[in-house]
Amino acid sequence: MDVTEHTYADGYRTHVLHIPTSQPIGNCFIFHGMLEHHRRYVEFADFLSEIGFNVFLCDLRGAGSLARDQSTYAHLSPHEGFDQMVDDAISLLDHYQDELPTVVLGHSFGSLLARRLGQRLGHRLAGVIAVSPPPHSGWIGRIGLYAIDLAIRFKGSQYESRFFERLLFGRYNLKFLPATTESDWISSVPEEVSAYVNDPDCGGIPTLGYLHEVARASLDVTSTARIHEHPKTLPILFVVGADDPVVHDGEGLTGIVRKHQVADIELTVLTYDNARHEILRERQRQDVWTDIGDWMHQTVQIKKRTSIS
Repeated sequence: MDVTEHTYADGYRTHVLHIPTSQPIGNCFIFHGMLEHHRRYVEFADFLSEIGFNVFLCDLRGAGSLARDQSTYAHLSPHEGFDQMVDDAISLLDHYQDELPTVVLGHSFGSLLARRLGQRLGHRLAGVIAVSPPPHSGWIGRIGLYAIDLAIRFKGSQYESRFFERLLFGRYNLKFLPATTESDWISSVPEEVSAYVNDPDCGGIPTLGYLHEVARASLDVTSTARIHEHPKTLPILFVVGADDPVVHDGEGLTGIVRKHQVADIELTVLTYDNARHEILRERQRQDVWTDIGDWMHQTVQIKKRTSIS
């Protein structure tokens, strides 16, 4: 396990964790979700390393301890922050990717990043995995984005808005009332919820700029036009909890699956009963990890055979 500090072209710094494997069959780049950090995925990354993958994890822009050091925690620049995250991820691939088949995996907000990489860099990838993927947010998302844009004009992009944070995400907990915490929707395992709530590098009130980019990316990446940019030959896997309010919000899982089917993209959906948003940390995590690993093995083998032929 090797942790290094990586600096992007604009000077922004992040931590990158590399977990190598002894006899690699492929690479996997993991991108975490909104307002968390890469260390929460080390256990899962260790599993992937054990089954033959070199794993790379990083803190996304605006997240993790170095974001606090750079006074950018929970903030992204409106109209460009998500695009900067995509460019960041591409620079990581440029730096660390080798000739082995490469899979990108993202959780939630990170799944939007992974899906955008598939749309832009499909020729370089063997597969895309979207864990707890947000669907298109529909008219609610459009209204929310407009309202945030308007608020930025008056308050500024760095204003920390509890109102908009609750407006966009507060409804996720409604299904699980009476709830012990505001984060019960992330997992059915109380210990996992407590670990998130008590982690100093998780949560907090995002800025209007950050919320703007979450809303903008949710609308853009999941649009019909963007989905048609995804190569038909690049397989994508959705990993979904049946009780995840994020996946079933907006147009929902059915809508996003239908769009991929219309675009004739090779899509696999794995759904797990009684699982909420953080499905990699749910009660059935071992089954989820094994199923993801099996799909990754099959995908990189297909990529290798295709490359040889």
